[in-house]
Amino acid sequence: MQQSATRIFGDYIAGLSIDDLPIDVVEKAIDCLLDSIGCLLGAYALPLAGILDGLVSDVASTGTSPILGSDRRTDLATAAFVHATLINALDFDDIYRKGHPGATVMSAALTVAAHVDSSGSELLAAIVAGYEVSGRVAMSLTHLHPRKTIHGHGTWQVFGAVAAASKLLKLDPLQSAHAIAIAAANAPVASVMKTVYGHQPTMAKNNFGTAAQTGVNAAFLAKNGFEGPLDIFEGETGFWRMAGANGCDNDQLSTGLGQSFEIRAVGFKPFSCCRILQSSIQASVQAFSNAKMSASSDRFKRLTLIAPPILCEPPFNQPAPKDAWAAQFSAPCAVAMALLEVEPGPAWCSDTWLRSEAVAGLIAKMELRADDRQSTLGSHHAAVAQLQTVDGHLFEAEVKVALGEAANPLARPFLEEKFRRLASPRIGAVRAERLLASVTEIGHSTSVSHLLLQLGPEDGTSTPLDCASCAKACDGPRGCCRP
Repeated sequence: MQQSATRIFGDYIAGLSIDDLPIDVVEKAIDCLLDSIGCLLGAYALPLAGILDGLVSDVASTGTSPILGSDRRTDLATAAFVHATLINALDFDDIYRKGHPGATVMSAALTVAAHVDSSGSELLAAIVAGYEVSGRVAMSLTHLHPRKTIHGHGTWQVFGAVAAASKLLKLDPLQSAHAIAIAAANAPVASVMKTVYGHQPTMAKNNFGTAAQTGVNAAFLAKNGFEGPLDIFEGETGFWRMAGANGCDNDQLSTGLGQSFEIRAVGFKPFSCCRILQSSIQASVQAFSNAKMSASSDRFKRLTLIAPPILCEPPFNQPAPKDAWAAQFSAPCAVAMALLEVEPGPAWCSDTWLRSEAVAGLIAKMELRADDRQSTLGSHHAAVAQLQTVDGHLFEAEVKVALGEAANPLARPFLEEKFRRLASPRIGAVRAERLLASVTEIGHSTSVSHLLLQLGPEDGTSTPLDCASCAKACDGPRGCCRP
């Protein structure tokens, strides 16, 4: 009898060792960790951070799990929810063939790593496991039409959270398989066609918080003996149908598992907006560079973007997004921000810029045209920007694969500078630099506690880990427990 996908994943998670991973995979895991922490800290500039703080105060104000970037503690599942929501809040987090896997992988990994005081190598192995399992489930879901009627990244990203948590809890193969099954049975509903592609994008977005929370809970349930349907991926009633897909490519679930690595397909964004917009932004910036002129020049007459058809439909073609959440999916707004050299990150979400006359003036000179040759499924969303001047000159730029995609990766110095810009306002420039160094060397650390201690706010009020909240039994205070 053929082994079920849950059992295959369970064997993989339990058996994965950092010593078996290629160097480039480990380095990519470190890059993913750095980028996600930066996005998490940067999101504290948004009003959303206050909403999440209110949630913790109202329903989960007791617990030992630190909320990274703050001085608060809560229970494990709520911490994972908050971390995932913050990582994705700016829409600056990592990209993949589908979705933003880091938001759920990293939230679960960091939360559970703090709970068990894992080593750096254990954390990195859990990160790789999370990307591998969630990516494979994502790619197994087949759709007949590019514009799906049922769609949800959080629905499959629950597997990144449960895989990472299971690895850090050191579940055995059968426990890990049950954790996967439990997560599948409780995965969040596929709601993106309403929360993002509906009439108005909302802060609910991809429900990554619920996915992370569910994944962490599933791992702890399995640890304590709870069982799930181990055949949940198989047959006509399998997970693919629950996720709204038209079928399941079973080969994607297991072929090459442990030999090829989905984390290699992860990229990072240079601009804080939807992945689909990145090529259009970069083509526009290049067109102005080719013309040797700025967007405020009197010579500028018209900018035409020839882009995938999806960019010419709501919410991507909206010229006047009403709030930060709509702005993250507005091609005209994102292009204007980049041309005005507004620093990507929280500023792109601010009312100051969203209501700016300079932004509105640029958008009024833009036109979106659909390139019907492009499919929106599985493409890099190539774009052409045509800049017309008042004296009749035309400057054109094309971006086939956006900088930041795995096929056109950002250099490490760019990622480090992105991290500094996002982290420094929250924890200060000096601590941000120390944190960057700690993340870079995390594989050599025997405890993640020293890294977590650097993730408090700039005023230093973050509550340090101490013996009372430490998950490891020992004879007394250790260096990692001291502020």
